[in-house]
Amino acid sequence: FCSCRGKTARVINYEEFKKALEELAPKRFKDKSKEEAYEAICQLVAGKEPINVGVTKAKTVGAVERLTDTSKYTGSHKERFDESGKGKGKSGRENIVDTSGYVSAYKNAGTYDSKVKK
Repeated sequence: FCSCRGKTARVINYEEFKKALEELAPKRFKDKSKEEAYEAICQLVAGKEPINVGVTKAKTVGAVERLTDTSKYTGSHKERFDESGKGKGKSGRENIVDTSGYVSAYKNAGTYDSKVKK
């Protein structure tokens, strides 16, 4: 499609696509005339959408599998991933301090206003 689009263009429009098909048709169907080859290639692409052939998929084997297996981590490193192996982000790397003013593990935090009469 490089010969059909402009030098700086990254995509092609419909007219450029049709021009590219006209150029590709005789190469694909060598035994047919130019018009018959164009009709045949139009029938091939009719009603279809672009597909991504050979797209690389994410792999979870080898080193990645070992790195996200929390059973092999010790100390604070095992806190970085949950049970499924997904990273926890900032909460897994840093201790987030509760600055609400309540003692840690206090169960009735935030209920003072409801107990005090005004």
